[in-house]
Amino acid sequence: MEEDKEIVKNLVYMFARARPNKISLELDLEKELSVISIYINELKLVSIQSKRIDFTSFAMGVIEAYEKVYGKLEVVPVSFREEIYKNDKVSLDLYPTGSEGIFDIFINYNVKRDQDSKTR
Repeated sequence: MEEDKEIVKNLVYMFARARPNKISLELDLEKELSVISIYINELKLVSIQSKRIDFTSFAMGVIEAYEKVYGKLEVVPVSFREEIYKNDKVSLDLYPTGSEGIFDIFINYNVKRDQDSKTR
């Protein structure tokens, strides 16, 4: 859903410059909740949504937020379930575990923090 993607996009956009190393979506199927976790170094920020956000909306929201901050990303297929979106500044490794209701996105940065602050 477009609304779900926008929720994710706006949330991730607020923290993308802080350079999280992982962003996760975990579905609580019993309570119809979605838990979005943003990991920045040793800090874990959690947003609980009172709806089920599908994996596609989650992934597209994260990708669009990162493109807004770091520029256009190109997709590199890795396997049936895994893709990497990257450019010369950042790479997002999308890895849905599906049956467990968890979707992890691992993030690597190719620029140093001081260089990144100069491009803002």
